[in-house]
Amino acid sequence: MSIFGNSKKIPELISKIILLTKDFNVLKLNLKGKFKSVNDELDSHLDSINQNSNEIQTNYEYTAELESRIEKLSEKVDELQMQLNPHINSYQYTNGPLSKKEQDFFMNLYTIEDRIPMVELAKTAGLTLELCEMMICSLENKNIPIIKQVVDGKLYLSLEYTFKDLQARKNVLKIDNTFVPTAILSQ
Repeated sequence: MSIFGNSKKIPELISKIILLTKDFNVLKLNLKGKFKSVNDELDSHLDSINQNSNEIQTNYEYTAELESRIEKLSEKVDELQMQLNPHINSYQYTNGPLSKKEQDFFMNLYTIEDRIPMVELAKTAGLTLELCEMMICSLENKNIPIIKQVVDGKLYLSLEYTFKDLQARKNVLKIDNTFVPTAILSQ
């Protein structure tokens, strides 16, 4: 007796092994084809990604160049504005620089987007209404243009827009850019 049991089944087993080997080879070729196809698709995607990266880099460079040109145009417009309106940059301050309390009060007014009722400004700055009025007078005495409007019996305050813009661009009041109003610190 052989190790396979019945010797009549050996040719049958050999034919099954041959068929399995052929099926295995076909499967192997199919897998190689599929892997090659997936690899080609991945290479195609990688090429697309690289092209997109190059396009993004090119767009970034164009954007940077445009920003540079816009900045130059902005500077030219500022120069033209100063030539047309020389008084915009000629704010003169009297009685010396702003004290720390005046800077604090000014920054509370400066950081307001539109206008603010005087009562709310006093509350924001942590002052009484009388002290708030004194600070406004003090700033006005130093030629800081404060706009006063009465609406429905309430006094609203704001800074003149051109002055606010000038302060933002040139820091004409020489306020330390690390200065934070005490009202903001207490929040």
